[in-house]
Amino acid sequence: MNKPESKVKIYKASKSLQLKAGTGDLTPDKILKADRIIEDNTIDFSEISNDFLMALLDGIRKAKAGAGTPEDLISGLIRPIMSLKAHGKMFKYDLVTALADIVLGFLEHVRELDADVIDIAEAHHRTLSLIINKGIRGDGGGSGPLLKAELNDACRRYYTKNPHNFINH
Repeated sequence: MNKPESKVKIYKASKSLQLKAGTGDLTPDKILKADRIIEDNTIDFSEISNDFLMALLDGIRKAKAGAGTPEDLISGLIRPIMSLKAHGKMFKYDLVTALADIVLGFLEHVRELDADVIDIAEAHHRTLSLIINKGIRGDGGGSGPLLKAELNDACRRYYTKNPHNFINH
C-alpha cells in the first residue's frame, strides 16, 4: 500500500528561537493557564489598537502620496491590518479580526495600489476605528454579517473591474 503524500512541511526551529521559546511539549496545565489569562484579560484593546490604526492611517497617507515602491506601500497597509487581525480575536473583537482578514486577503493579491484600493483601505480604517471606539465586541451582532458582506462585495467588485491588478488572477 502506498503512503499518501503529506503537504505538511515541518521546519525545525533555530537554536536562537529554541532558546527564547523553549522546547518540548506544553503541559495541559500550562495550556489551561494561558487560556485563563486570555479569557480573564482586562486590558483595554482600544489603547493597543490605536497604534495599529495610526500605522494604518500613516500607510494610507503614504499610499495616497505615492511615497514608496508598490511593495512598500502595500506592506505599509498590510502590517497594521495583520496586527489588528491577530490582536482582535485575543481581545474578543471577533468582528475586527473577520474584517481585517477580508482586507488582508484582498491586499495580499493586489499588484499596485490605485485610488480604489486606497478607498477600500480607508473605509476599512474608519469601520475598524468605529467598532473599536464603540467597544463592539464579539461578532458585531446583527451588523457584523452585513459589514462582512459589504466588505467582501467591495473587494469582489474591485477584482471584477481590475483583474489585471491581481497576482494569480
